[in-house]
Amino acid sequence: MTHDIKRVRPSGRYKSGVINPVSCRKIFESQKGKPIIYRSSYEYDFICWLERSPKVLRWGSECLGIPYENLGDHTHHTYYPDYVIEMTDPEKGKYVLLVEVKPFKQTQRPDPLLPKDSYAWKEYIRNRSKWKAAQEFAQNNNAQFRIITERTISRLN
Repeated sequence: MTHDIKRVRPSGRYKSGVINPVSCRKIFESQKGKPIIYRSSYEYDFICWLERSPKVLRWGSECLGIPYENLGDHTHHTYYPDYVIEMTDPEKGKYVLLVEVKPFKQTQRPDPLLPKDSYAWKEYIRNRSKWKAAQEFAQNNNAQFRIITERTISRLN
């Protein structure tokens, strides 16, 4: 896939950049004027998969807001899953898939010996709150929600 790419954080911990949406064949029409930001090499690889997969009809990046309550501090926020994808499958037909791309480590419970007010625990609770809301949204809207990690991205077909 050839894209017009700019780096977002040249010295950041993760590979990141911006893709010109005009170079994406399957992007939602409503996103054609909005740069696509990827925040890790996993997200970049996933975008490449989106553009290559015959199962993907159309997709968008951070284009759906889902309200949620952070169960750690009971504040209300809006969660934007990384990708909203219109898929097709010979067995399932057409369906919508909401996807969050995260490093595997960030999907696991932190060390129980860490203080409960540590950054790791706060992030874990915040992410779990977002993902619970996304799962409920998907169930209520005939969609699916999936978390993709480096352990699962290579199994996409």
